[in-house]
Amino acid sequence: MHVLVIFFVLFVLVSIVVWTMNQSKEKLQQAWSGIAAPFTSQTKDWASPMKAWAETSLANERQLQAWLLALPNDGLQALGEKIAEFCMEMNVDLDWLVNPATEIDPAAKQAAEEMLVDYCKICLKAVQNQKPAK
Repeated sequence: MHVLVIFFVLFVLVSIVVWTMNQSKEKLQQAWSGIAAPFTSQTKDWASPMKAWAETSLANERQLQAWLLALPNDGLQALGEKIAEFCMEMNVDLDWLVNPATEIDPAAKQAAEEMLVDYCKICLKAVQNQKPAK
């Protein structure tokens, strides 16, 4: 029985090799992209929209605005990713932040923006209350 399984596996492997040799490079790359897509990290840029939002929408929150604008891009990216995770769990749409042309109900946008401000304020408070490493 084991011999049959080994022959079957070898037959499948040889078939795959023969099939790939008969395919064009473009077709193989397309097939590989389709297979690998769920496993590749496609990180959305959060640093740029977070910075633009902080510059334009936080005039009444000067301390928060200054803190966000002083963060390096990788810090803004990490914060944006955490906010996006939180908003996804809360079923809050953040497309308006990434793509300002996105049409969204003004009340929903205001609620999302308030939540975004509150989340950032909590993060700022946590950073301010951290004790320096010894």
